[in-house]
Amino acid sequence: MHLTKRQEHLLNRKTKMDFSTKTVAAGCFGKIYKERYNGTWAAIKKVPQHLINRKDLERECKVCNKAIHPNIVKLLGKPILKDSKWIIPMEFIFGEELETTIFASQKSKIRLTQPVKDKIITGMCEGLLHLHSKDIVHQDLKPDNIMIEHETHRAVIIDMGLAKFSRYGLSSAMDMGNEAYSPPEVLERSSPRDQRSDVWAMGKIIAELCARVRLYTPSVCPAKIQETLSRQGQQYCKAVCRMVQADPKMRATMAEVIPEIRKANDSGCKTRGQQTNIQKPLPQTEVKDNFLHPQAPVQHTGRPDIKTLQRAPVRAPSPSRWERVAASPKPEVKITPSPKAAVQRPPSPLGFEHKKTERPEIKLLERAPVRAATPSRFERVAWLTTEVKTDVQTTPVPDGEHESLDPVTERRCWTNRCCLLS
Repeated sequence: MHLTKRQEHLLNRKTKMDFSTKTVAAGCFGKIYKERYNGTWAAIKKVPQHLINRKDLERECKVCNKAIHPNIVKLLGKPILKDSKWIIPMEFIFGEELETTIFASQKSKIRLTQPVKDKIITGMCEGLLHLHSKDIVHQDLKPDNIMIEHETHRAVIIDMGLAKFSRYGLSSAMDMGNEAYSPPEVLERSSPRDQRSDVWAMGKIIAELCARVRLYTPSVCPAKIQETLSRQGQQYCKAVCRMVQADPKMRATMAEVIPEIRKANDSGCKTRGQQTNIQKPLPQTEVKDNFLHPQAPVQHTGRPDIKTLQRAPVRAPSPSRWERVAASPKPEVKITPSPKAAVQRPPSPLGFEHKKTERPEIKLLERAPVRAATPSRFERVAWLTTEVKTDVQTTPVPDGEHESLDPVTERRCWTNRCCLLS
């Protein structure tokens, strides 16, 4: 299917949006990002150009290309220079650091059972053995530089930045590493790091993984290892004691110690297989022994009599009380009404007889007739005034005289003249 330029642009833009850059880790030389590379997830290591020269970069790539092993991180492509940074694509491990698995159980997603411990220890040792077989010294082995896959529990050795070829000595890489996992000769500055220092660091990591405790570096010795692995990881005690010898000349190599590691792993697998294949005892059948009755004549027939238990016949469930009542015939009951007889009560012992009290007659009260309301004073005054006006003849009032009404005597009068009273 051919895509247009517009479709390719939209597809690339969507891909960049879907797979965002995420910082996975950071170190003294650069940072590691989780990005898409050639259709798969990759750990992109970005190192500023001024922090690493081309010679060291080529050495690291050469080490990764030579050390191809399932327990060693892979290099996915050639480094390129972009924006003044070296871009190094490495294999992305979907898991967690061994440091988290051992010492941060709350954040860890791996349950450290004994089979898981055996697989991690064997994987670490197989990866280190392959490095040493290629004349490669890691120089910085520690739990932070070992990744554990969540699903398969595969151990992978990472961070090959300080790895060097042992035949070139210190000229091939800087003598740097974590002092917490450095042997006594390195701490005393008496000898440089080599394969024996990697073996010592791996021994301490195995002891810490089995016991899940952090060991103090100056105290690590065979006696301390025996005390630490007395309860857990006893099958690895002998091998680890040979790996942490203080004298480098007495210290075992990975080629010498790997058979014991594999043997301890195989013995653990066999022990777990035997525990899982244990059959449960069959149910016992009741046997009747005739030897328990000496008073009766005994005839030995060779086999004891086997008493066969027979199951009792199943009886039908008995009917309940309500079912029995419903099934029983009901007798017909005829009820004949009887005349009511007068109830004769005996006389009261106290002489009180029950006598019928007569109720008094109730007389209905008739309502009195409603009389007309008496007129008020104002109404009577109004009536009298009307009668006076009808009976009295009006007389014109001469000019200059005034008429007045006496409200007390209710009489009409004129000034300087008497008139007829009403």
